[in-house]
Amino acid sequence: MALIYILIVLFAVLIGYQLFLGNSSHYVIEGLENAVTSSTTYQPYNVNDPNNALILAQQNAGNITVLKGQVDQLSEDQKKTNGLQQQIDALQTQVNDLVNQQAQYAQDLAGDTPPEVTGTE
Repeated sequence: MALIYILIVLFAVLIGYQLFLGNSSHYVIEGLENAVTSSTTYQPYNVNDPNNALILAQQNAGNITVLKGQVDQLSEDQKKTNGLQQQIDALQTQVNDLVNQQAQYAQDLAGDTPPEVTGTE
């Protein structure tokens, strides 16, 4: 019975530790980049400081990563747009076929010659 309580406490501590690590603002992501300092937005360059060659190189690398992500997103959006265009084209073809079928049905009902009307004299 004591073993069960020990296991419950152990699992509770492990889950709490994982929650603490997940909410921590100082975790390291793949590539050993600090998640707090990494940015997903374009950073403008400060060219007024003559001692910032290394900073400019790092900022350039970050900006290239951001731009690559934007280009990849555009590529995915283009694929979705092409798929939607194909679906719209297919839907337009189906609607045109339905309109033609309804027109043909109306023509079949009406016939080619006008009906004879009697009893109006």
